[in-house]
Amino acid sequence: MGSFQEEKGMLAIERQEQIVSQIRRNGAVRIHELTKQFSVSVETIRRDLLELERQDCLHRVHGGAVGIAVAKQYHRLEERTEENPQKKEELSGYAAGLIREGDVLMVDSGSTAIAFAKMLAEEFERLTVITYSLQVFEILKKKEGFTPYLCAGAYLRDENAFCGQWALQMLEQFHAKTAFLFPSAISLQNGIMDYDQELYHLQRAMMKHADRSVFLADSDKFEKSALLKLADVNEAVTFVTDSGLRKEILELYQENGIEMIRGEQKQ
Repeated sequence: MGSFQEEKGMLAIERQEQIVSQIRRNGAVRIHELTKQFSVSVETIRRDLLELERQDCLHRVHGGAVGIAVAKQYHRLEERTEENPQKKEELSGYAAGLIREGDVLMVDSGSTAIAFAKMLAEEFERLTVITYSLQVFEILKKKEGFTPYLCAGAYLRDENAFCGQWALQMLEQFHAKTAFLFPSAISLQNGIMDYDQELYHLQRAMMKHADRSVFLADSDKFEKSALLKLADVNEAVTFVTDSGLRKEILELYQENGIEMIRGEQKQ
């Protein structure tokens, strides 16, 4: 009896080691897939995940588990603009499918916002866009048929954007069909996050004053963490990302009822 219990313990340890390895490789695991992989019950996998969470190896979420979110390093706007340009173009293109001619939009600031603004100018003829990003405004003002509004206030040089009470008061006078935001990090456990305290209240106001909030984030930002929490990850939000997002993370988010728009993986 004792050797049988010891054998069971060894099997549990080996199974848990493989689960941790998969989390490190793929960023997430799903209970349904683990039960098939190891030919064990749902209860057994849940016990494994509980034990691994106690060891700070993962976070349990509905339908599975994700890795411990690592802090995403913060860079200045000019540096971020050079990071992952193809991914930013790709996910901006997918977001175009959520927009119709004549829509009223709110657009956040940041490096992805610049790629997104260029896409708007290329793909559409008539839009109203509210933003506090000077660079987004500069791109859109050149487009005949666009009506851009710049919510100005104190100038935030590092982000080439405006912030403060005046910018916030102006923003709060508008209502949009869709707010497009560009967070620094996303985590099922910790929520949608960013770094800039000066822009935090403006981002929150965009979410409040739009019928729908859509978050564009390249695949490297998922299951990461940042300083400030903008919102929970739940059924009320939509994420748009590039084709590099791992299948395991995509399916776990979808299992939690979250709308995910992702490009097709290249074969």
